[in-house]
Amino acid sequence: MEVFQASVERFIFGHVHMWFLQMLCGFYILIPVAGQICARKEVMRYYLILWALFRYVFPVLTDLFHLYTIQARIDSLGMDILAGNFGYFLLGYYLNVTDIRKEIRQIIYAMGIGAVGLTAFLTVRACRESGTYVEKWFSPASLNILVMSAAIFVFFKYGKLFSNIKRTDIWIKLSGYTFFVYMFHMFVIEKLNLVGITTISFPAVVSIPVLTIFTFMASLAGAFVADHIPYIRKIVMLH
Repeated sequence: MEVFQASVERFIFGHVHMWFLQMLCGFYILIPVAGQICARKEVMRYYLILWALFRYVFPVLTDLFHLYTIQARIDSLGMDILAGNFGYFLLGYYLNVTDIRKEIRQIIYAMGIGAVGLTAFLTVRACRESGTYVEKWFSPASLNILVMSAAIFVFFKYGKLFSNIKRTDIWIKLSGYTFFVYMFHMFVIEKLNLVGITTISFPAVVSIPVLTIFTFMASLAGAFVADHIPYIRKIVMLH
């Protein structure tokens, strides 16, 4: 009975990594609201500033200086629209339509690189202190993740990495597989775990890159197969 119940719950709510799809549904519901915010750049900038302050800056200051009373007063304002990840949605649009000077881009890149190192340092320190894995610094609610996300977005917007790509038809085809790869990769990881193959089975410098490549290639192969099954293709490949 427990197995059946778990199966039903997983079917309805999705697997653990399906939070991304549920969040996308929320974003699409709010698109009309986003359209009004983005209609004027000043309004969009105002929203993003408030979002950054309430979502990231104030919580960081609270942790650093133990300003819990002030944070409680801030929470009492009920600014729920500034507490979620909707700001990432608008930030991506803002960065896409805004021309960023080279000097500013270089600062963003430097901050992004610094955020990568800070993420590793804070995670290792938190794990050692607690004696268990702590994923706090990998959360979208962490300031370091916001900085890294912005840096990556700006890099791909202005970078010339893909300006001289050949055989664009292949890359376009592969991009159509990414949605399935995202959905399928957890299945591959879980099956590997069942046979005793995990990231701690071997030294991390070996296991992480090898398992990452294998998981990606296996998921990509699954996408290729699904793309050639008509009925399945319409469901999981969205075409």
